Amino acid sequence: MLLILACAGPVLGENPPNEMDVLYRRCQASCVEVLIDGRHAGSGWFASPDGFVVTACHLLGDTADSRIELLSGDDSRIPATRVAVDRGHDLALLRTASRRGPGQWLPLASQVPGIGETLFQYGAPLYRSGVLQSGRIASERTAYEYYGDLHEYVEVMHVSGMMQGGTSGGPWLNGRGEVVGLQSGVMSMEGRPVGIAYLVPAEFLRVLLQTTQDVQTPSLGLGVDELWQQSGEFLRKLPEGTEGLVVAVLQGDGPAAKAGLRVQDVIVSVDGGKVIRIREFLRKIRAHRPGDTVTLGVLTPGSPDVVQRAVVLGRAER
Repeated sequence: MLLILACAGPVLGENPPNEMDVLYRRCQASCVEVLIDGRHAGSGWFASPDGFVVTACHLLGDTADSRIELLSGDDSRIPATRVAVDRGHDLALLRTASRRGPGQWLPLASQVPGIGETLFQYGAPLYRSGVLQSGRIASERTAYEYYGDLHEYVEVMHVSGMMQGGTSGGPWLNGRGEVVGLQSGVMSMEGRPVGIAYLVPAEFLRVLLQTTQDVQTPSLGLGVDELWQQSGEFLRKLPEGTEGLVVAVLQGDGPAAKAGLRVQDVIVSVDGGKVIRIREFLRKIRAHRPGDTVTLGVLTPGSPDVVQRAVVLGRAER
């Protein structure tokens, strides 16, 4: 088990006029760019003096034998190996032979940031290294966003801030220089970011650092939309008063497809409890473990009857 220590170095707040400079220098000494097979993929940072580095899981792809290197602030290339992943939170833990001294790694925050709190993100937007940006916490609870490249939902907090490609995997920090989360993705419309970033909370980073083992995220192998997002034509095919979630993405070899679900089916319940919002649906699913069986109440458009389908949950990590 990895012991998480307090990070030595300058304490923010002792010299208020230079707080942001202290924060920037600490990030500069602790953060890296992630190279996969020699190509820039995103950002990351040293999270302990033992050489552990945190980054975003989606940067690594599905190829286990890819060459991973970390480009440090002095432009040295540090070989790294994959230790563990958590696909349900878009996290990857890497290991290097590089020991880190005081001020060369970033500690995790013990407190969750509050609504409107200003945070700072450090990364390499569009290949521009060493850029510090700001944003504000925009939601009081986590949400679930579907990532097409992971074929899975990622649990995140929403941050009001315009992030760019290349920042994924970099840290979000509070004003004390503590990591409150990881930059994972952005909300977009027609492929363009619209000013909301996705932050993976520090509590999930802490678990991965402490266990150094792959997480077991239960998965249905599908993506859903909320019912009120659908067209009037679609809604008229359903019995009046129907509430539920519409299957929008279905993995052909996934657990839900094997149980007989189809795109445009409406999931009205999980284990007998109704579902209306994506977040409540995912929380019910993730209260289980891979291999457990859940029962989905499913309504097919044009049919008046709800069918109960037993689904054996798969595992997102592979």
